[in-house]
Amino acid sequence: MRAVEAVLHRCAEDPDRPLVEVAGATGRPAVSHPYREITRAARGLGDRLAAGRGGAGHRALRIGVFCGDTPEFAVTELALLALRATGCPVPPGASARTAAALLAGVDAVVADAPGRARLDAWGDSRVVPPGCPVTALDTAELAASATGPYRVAADPRDWICKILAAPGADGPGSGARAGVRGHAVATLLDSLRAEVPPATFSRCAVTLPLSAPVQTVAAVPLTVLDRGCLVLPPGPGSTAPLWTASARPTALAVTPALAVAFVCAARVARREGRPVASALFGTDQVPLLWCGAEVPDSLIRELDSLRLPVHAGLVLPENACLVSWNTPAARRAGTVGRPLAHVRAGLGTDGELLLSGTEETADPIPGKGDPGRAVVDGWLHTGLRAAIDADGFIHLVGPARPEAPGEPAGPEIGRLLYSLVRSMRPQSVVGFGGGIADALDQLAAGARANGTGQVTGFLPDPRRAAAARARLTALALTRWAAVREAGVHGLGLPPADGPAAVDLALLDCRADLALPALTVLEPRLRPGSIVIAVGSAATGPYLDRVRDGEEYLSIALPVGPGLEVSTRLTPGPGPDSFHGGTRPGVGPAAPTRQPSGE
Repeated sequence: MRAVEAVLHRCAEDPDRPLVEVAGATGRPAVSHPYREITRAARGLGDRLAAGRGGAGHRALRIGVFCGDTPEFAVTELALLALRATGCPVPPGASARTAAALLAGVDAVVADAPGRARLDAWGDSRVVPPGCPVTALDTAELAASATGPYRVAADPRDWICKILAAPGADGPGSGARAGVRGHAVATLLDSLRAEVPPATFSRCAVTLPLSAPVQTVAAVPLTVLDRGCLVLPPGPGSTAPLWTASARPTALAVTPALAVAFVCAARVARREGRPVASALFGTDQVPLLWCGAEVPDSLIRELDSLRLPVHAGLVLPENACLVSWNTPAARRAGTVGRPLAHVRAGLGTDGELLLSGTEETADPIPGKGDPGRAVVDGWLHTGLRAAIDADGFIHLVGPARPEAPGEPAGPEIGRLLYSLVRSMRPQSVVGFGGGIADALDQLAAGARANGTGQVTGFLPDPRRAAAARARLTALALTRWAAVREAGVHGLGLPPADGPAAVDLALLDCRADLALPALTVLEPRLRPGSIVIAVGSAATGPYLDRVRDGEEYLSIALPVGPGLEVSTRLTPGPGPDSFHGGTRPGVGPAAPTRQPSGE
């Protein structure tokens, strides 16, 4: 981390160079926070944390971090770096149990406004250790309180800079944690920067939550090393489905949801005769697009055909370590790239992918003592089946051990829905069918994280509707989601106090109801609205409708039981169409003979 500190030593007092920029919400300009403001705020926070060491003695301070995608996240990262403290970031979507396990033994907790809202929803006593102070973060106030410039640590010794949640033997939420060492992060940064041109991260757009493991390890350091700017998504009130067009990014992470959005937006731009790069990124150049193994190869190939190359890699979920990557100079479709310079890869007798470090690097894999994976004879057993071709590219085959029989596919779809809501920032989300009950909390959690949007679930079965309401209440999500006991006909009636247009729709119903549901919804769809049909809902006449090539762009995704993701290309039909996004005086008449089951 000495290279990061060298840049901060030179740039910390720069009053003009932006370190953090919050992209402008609809009708509002971007807000920039220069290096001087962020680093002075980090000094102010560091002084407060050091003053309250209490029983920490000579060991490194351990600080719990509840931060969203805000300038306060960067402030916290730099404060912990200067203190040589250990950060314990609570990831998005974490349960109270996981948060409590991460925060066990911390000396203090810091929280920005979104983080404070999460703590309030849970109740501090459920997750914060007794007697542990909670410090509210405000960049302007912290910067004003600083007693001097940012101070770079003079201590060259290694330390555990992060403790991350990691799946243990008992599964996610069991309390297993992985430690990440500062020197290991520095080695990872060196390997990445050796593979990309200078200034690649000069405008790094945050398309994954900053508190997600891979982001919390590398996002701020990579940006600082290029003397760059971390571009955050717009705050509450934005209705821009692709805010990246205003961000003018040089690098960003691609999630499955964002990949779908990019494909759809690129095809619309081509259809309208506009340059794709300008439509998606606001510049003539395509930024460095990278992703993990969770993005299907079919989507990566589709983006390639649109001249949007995506560089896939393998990130170990337990400790956020990127171990292989398709670099700009060496990229092969269908693989997760070659091992980075600090990593060696091999295969076990059963084809399991094994990872280790080179002799020149003492501890190249952050957190390799993770209790969820075995290290035998210096090799980390990843639990992944793979093949390594003659050129060293890694082809993932599947998990080394099969899933338990009957294990639900829901979590995979839930992650996709959450990331889709985060990237689209929809104002109105609608779900229909008996299968949506478990998805409503993910959709609502995404709206809560964005600070904007409303989710409405239509469940014909009163028992399922009541269960869904109880679940939303237990998760403190009722502000962002509502449940209606209604069949297909209810989809055509916009809420009295919400937007008429539907930005995102989820259909998880019987196959014979999918097309009627879409037909009723269509007057409320606008160009760019996305409709997702799950499993058997995406069959027969429904597929004929969305794959006609005139009114929808549709892509099949191999996620869970299978998804059909369709983007509306034209305004909704009829004189009562709501595609303009504002509520007219009279809504469309409810169909008189629509089925109402699930």
